[in-house]
Amino acid sequence: MKKAFLSLIAILCASIAAAQNPTAYFMEGSIVRMQLNPAFAPLRDYVNIPVLGGIQVGTTGNLALDNLLFPRNGRLVTVLDSSVSAADALSGLQERNLLGLDTRINVIGFGAFTSNGKNFWSFDLNVRVNEDTTLPYSLFDFMKNGTEGAIRDIGIAADAYAEAAFSYSFPLLDDRLYVGVRGKFLAGFASARMQYDRFDVTLRGDRWAVDSEGSLDLFAYEADYTVDPETGKFEPGDIDLRPVKPVGYGFAVDLGATYDVLPDLQVSLAVNDLGFISWGKGNAIAGRSAEQLEFTGTTVPDDGTSAPDFDLDLLKFEPAAARSATRMLRASINAGVEYEVWRHKIGLGLLYTARILEHKTRHNLTASVNFHPVRWFGLTGSYSVLDNRCGAVGLGLNLCPNWINFFLATDILTTRHTPQWLPVRQSTMNVTLGIGIPMGRRSYRPSACAYDTPRR
Repeated sequence: MKKAFLSLIAILCASIAAAQNPTAYFMEGSIVRMQLNPAFAPLRDYVNIPVLGGIQVGTTGNLALDNLLFPRNGRLVTVLDSSVSAADALSGLQERNLLGLDTRINVIGFGAFTSNGKNFWSFDLNVRVNEDTTLPYSLFDFMKNGTEGAIRDIGIAADAYAEAAFSYSFPLLDDRLYVGVRGKFLAGFASARMQYDRFDVTLRGDRWAVDSEGSLDLFAYEADYTVDPETGKFEPGDIDLRPVKPVGYGFAVDLGATYDVLPDLQVSLAVNDLGFISWGKGNAIAGRSAEQLEFTGTTVPDDGTSAPDFDLDLLKFEPAAARSATRMLRASINAGVEYEVWRHKIGLGLLYTARILEHKTRHNLTASVNFHPVRWFGLTGSYSVLDNRCGAVGLGLNLCPNWINFFLATDILTTRHTPQWLPVRQSTMNVTLGIGIPMGRRSYRPSACAYDTPRR
């Protein structure tokens, strides 16, 4: 079990290094906001700097870094270390502990206005990685206290794919309504699901007994594994992956709209990632686990309690017949309203976001104040309420003079960090960074013209 937790922590730390960022939604003129709503458009035609044109990483859930790592004697140890008491380990956990990661890297991106300066099209090539993990409280309770019972819903899911996207937006109703559509061709490089539906633990005299049932399904190019000749089973660590070619294909669409209710009041709505990827069985690995184990090992933490010394790696998988699969993407909904004051120099925004993860839907509400005193400069401050549990302060910056478009948005500046700048107590966070080159036509949409003439 310790190896599984160390792997989970490594994924968490690696993915927070740099998704849909609510702070960026009202950053007028920035390129990244088109990923949140395809009806939006930048101030000018643009070409992104390859790879640096858009880096977005976000996490969502209720599992923070300080629920997994604890300082002990000048070093960080995992929640399963014997120096971490059961009371400390369990104090910050929920009934279901969730962690979702969403990474998007823009490889190529460019866009332009048509001759009327209002219709806008763009093309993007992105690499995306999504991961979801769910760990029940009862699993931690068993590992720290030896509490017997029925443990359910231990799951890890991950997908890696590339998307080639073409978007187009145009005005209706005398420029009061803008509609945007983005079609995306998807090429899947890897997909994995590991799920334990049953993990029953009982104490029989001086030994623990585990009765489990789980499954593993994985798709990747030339995926292969080594079977133990004695048991005829394999572990996840025995799998060899070479995800250098696509093994799944699919399609998705983003739909968005903005509507000017009043000259200075705009509402917007977008539904993103409505689509799927179909994975073929020719590059698939499947395994089923139905184990009944007994063990007697124990550890004695500092609080003097006796906890089971059990490693989940003992639960191995028997090879099963591989099958093709069609999996939906993690769709999201963005609904916003913004009111402009002081001649379009300050905007007051409110955004609702729903993110549909593998195991649960997460809901966020973000309020923001958006300063854009001149056409080429924007500064946004935001505060997000995350699933009615906690909050996060965000800050966004957009610079778009004639020679560069630079944007940066994050909501981890005010939270507590490790020396490596990893957020400790915040379970949901986002970082967005991008650099593009403005060129060609300027936008003649009402919002872009507000600095020269009144909005219609």
